[in-house]
Amino acid sequence: MKNILLKIAAAVALILGLMGVITGTRVLAGYFDPGYHILPWLVYYNVFTGLVSLFAGILIWKENAKALLFSGIITAGHISVLLSLRIIFDSVVATQSIKAMVFRSTIWIILFFVVWKNRTKVN
Repeated sequence: MKNILLKIAAAVALILGLMGVITGTRVLAGYFDPGYHILPWLVYYNVFTGLVSLFAGILIWKENAKALLFSGIITAGHISVLLSLRIIFDSVVATQSIKAMVFRSTIWIILFFVVWKNRTKVN
């Protein structure tokens, strides 16, 4: 069961990472207009964390001990960005961006706890 949960967590991390990289890159390249005001730094953040999520997904899949570290960093990053969007950028950020960051934060909190609960291997 543990192995299955980690494989599912890895797949979710990989899918989220791929979505962030593809969508963010399309926005930055001008191939996609989401139809609402975007914060350029947030798009760059999403592409960067998408890449890190791909790497984390591979680590989770391999049950590498560093998976917990990367899952924690991504989770903390998403929560920090979400808080900054609500506190600092609330008057300029699109509702869709808030919802997307709530989604990412929630999923990564779950992924972090799955990895934390099922950690065993030290590399």
